[in-house]
Amino acid sequence: MRETVIIDSGTLSGPVTSNGVRVFKGIPYAAPPVGDLRWRAPQVVKPWSGARVADRFGLRCVQPERPRTAIGYFGPEPEDEDCLYLNVWTAAASQDEKRPVMVWFHGGAYAVGSGALPIFDGEGLARKGVIAVTANYRLGRLGFLSHPDLAREAEYGTSGNYGLLDQIAVLRWVRRNISAFGGDAGRVTIFGQSAGSSSVNTFMASPLARGLFHRAIGQSGGALGWRAMMMRENAESAGVAFAHAIGAPSIAALRARPAREIQLVRPDEGGALRELYDSGDRTAVSRETAWATVDGHVLRARVKDVFERGEQNDVPVLTGATRDEGATLPAVRSLDEFETRARTDLGALASDFLRLYRAADDKEAARNSHTAAGHRNFNWENWLWARLHARTGRSPVFAYHFSRVPPRSPIGATGDLSRDLGAFHTADIPYAFDHLSVRDWPWETADHRLAATMSSYWANFAAHGDPNGEGLPFWPRFNEAGQHVMHLGDEIRAGAVPDTDKLEFWSKVDDHLRGSAKT
Repeated sequence: MRETVIIDSGTLSGPVTSNGVRVFKGIPYAAPPVGDLRWRAPQVVKPWSGARVADRFGLRCVQPERPRTAIGYFGPEPEDEDCLYLNVWTAAASQDEKRPVMVWFHGGAYAVGSGALPIFDGEGLARKGVIAVTANYRLGRLGFLSHPDLAREAEYGTSGNYGLLDQIAVLRWVRRNISAFGGDAGRVTIFGQSAGSSSVNTFMASPLARGLFHRAIGQSGGALGWRAMMMRENAESAGVAFAHAIGAPSIAALRARPAREIQLVRPDEGGALRELYDSGDRTAVSRETAWATVDGHVLRARVKDVFERGEQNDVPVLTGATRDEGATLPAVRSLDEFETRARTDLGALASDFLRLYRAADDKEAARNSHTAAGHRNFNWENWLWARLHARTGRSPVFAYHFSRVPPRSPIGATGDLSRDLGAFHTADIPYAFDHLSVRDWPWETADHRLAATMSSYWANFAAHGDPNGEGLPFWPRFNEAGQHVMHLGDEIRAGAVPDTDKLEFWSKVDDHLRGSAKT
């Protein structure tokens, strides 16, 4: 069975699932960003004639392959520089229903990922009464390269952040078209995880995104830390250095290079180009040429500065992180390395760090390096986000702490899960989407109960700006005085924020970094 909808660029034909959810995949929301449109703001889609068959996902952005043993690996995906496509799941029977809309921005450090990954299937949320939207956006250097010549040719006078502009284009598409799917353009929730959560946090501080969304959900990530954003001048200098190093003296020359070369090589000091990731080097692409920036257009100031002034977009917020965020990150190999890195990285604050993350041997050092990395990069960001937004006293804030350890299968087609990862980074996603079947793990009754509850919280928040609803454990608002969070784990209950002493420490570190940069 197939159904059609008419949007501003033409007619779409999509399938209907056995549960009555209409699915439309691979919808172009912007013109292909290729040729002269590489490193330009997204452009209008050329209308098509006839009914466009929308039963396949669009190609993902060019990116490095995840290792087959990675927890986020779901098999190979076709890719191309022509990648600006989105997908819609709706159970609305007519355009008149005006259901709440949830727009998902995937994670992957602005380097990997797509809206087509099976873990982001929107059918479970659609059955909860929302319209679910997922999207691709430009990644890596194709999505974030800055260069003064690109700034000069842009009508808004700056460069970089093309991946964020893509996401804003998705929201503009939703405002124009979502009513055709039975959605309410006046009730749009943006939500994302990791880098996608950083995007959500960024859009709360962006004047370009004002009015395009009405609620915000951030899972395991933010853009508040001093290290979370590049400044335009530094990013453009890095872009010039990159172009010179690969022998492309002009923007025309850069645009003539193959997308995969731009994305996946690193210029060595001697001028040679070295392929990345084939050798397992997954950290070599510089953040300076592939990261979000304070560009004066998408962002006029650092996100934290906007929040501290109370000037962020005033919408209800739901945010949180998992207990073991750092479990999949690299760990130190010895106690000596743990202590040496602390002193090198933290200087005068190292003694406080070593007291809070006390380790007596190599095993404890490795475990605590994971914990500290998770706190610093994720838990602290979401906790601070909740605190700063609650401080305004305007829109409500709801915070959570996810601690359920999924019953993982051993190593196999779904990745290297033989390690003890606990409630790892991304562990909460199948629960929020009510899509446990994405993994062939031995799910238990507690997992199904948590997935049903979490997805209901998410859908209620999208509908009303409040996760609470009939039959659900009561979720209190977060405020700086009480700092209550919802614990989503073996039990579902309200309680205190865990590890506040450690989170306060990372605030001290961030303040120190800011102070050092200004002196």
